[in-house]
Amino acid sequence: MMKKFVLAGLAFGAGLASPALALEHEVVIDHAAGPIAADYRGAIKVETKQVGAAGVAGRPSTLRCQWTASLDVERVAKVGTVLNSRRTLSSDDVAGGSRPGWCPTAPEALDNLVDARSDKVRAALMALVEKDRAALVAEADTATNRG
Repeated sequence: MMKKFVLAGLAFGAGLASPALALEHEVVIDHAAGPIAADYRGAIKVETKQVGAAGVAGRPSTLRCQWTASLDVERVAKVGTVLNSRRTLSSDDVAGGSRPGWCPTAPEALDNLVDARSDKVRAALMALVEKDRAALVAEADTATNRG
């Protein structure tokens, strides 16, 4: 019986100790001026909206928390001494959902909502990276032509 409590405690502790969703990606693109090294670092912003009402005695509650997550990505790129570029990319409504009850106010609870949809968030990050590729090459071309 004691072993069950110890194992449950360890599992609970591991859940609390797990790191938040890491939103980092590195890209190296071949270019005439040299390889373009770009680092992407993302941050998630969660917005919640309380809807419905708590039920009176004998009636069901309609209280729900609707949430949406948006993604902001900071890109830093370098091509030797020719280009040193910084850009911010954004994507709204990356993930979202609804759950019964009050909206959580603790940051850890909001992180858990997003972590459950980490595949969607990662896919949104990769879409922003791919979308930025042409702009990054164009910046390098412009910097090379000026230099």
